[in-house]
Amino acid sequence: MSRFVQIDIRLLPIYGQGGLKNAFPQIFAMLDECGYDLVIKKEPSLYEMVDVLVRIGNDPHASKRARQTIALRLRDLEKLRDEARELLLSRRLNELDRVLYGLEDLFSELDGALG
Repeated sequence: MSRFVQIDIRLLPIYGQGGLKNAFPQIFAMLDECGYDLVIKKEPSLYEMVDVLVRIGNDPHASKRARQTIALRLRDLEKLRDEARELLLSRRLNELDRVLYGLEDLFSELDGALG
């Protein structure tokens, strides 16, 4: 790699007007209810948010309903996150884009289920 130039491929959250609160209102409400203020402030990408959901799923202070709703989808979310990681590392960006759409769909489903 060059001494003065670096290649940087990152996944950035683009939630649009109103941020995470507007894009996924029920997930936002769950994060707020569970006291995940730093996550709300940071507004991580959905890719990063899978790890947050794992923490909530194991958090005894989170509501039982939230933990159960997350648990129903967590395996699929982790699978897509892991697939996305592999595609990102191998720089297979077209396939990564397809997987990220699937991740968005699962988050939309989770948001609906929390409502």
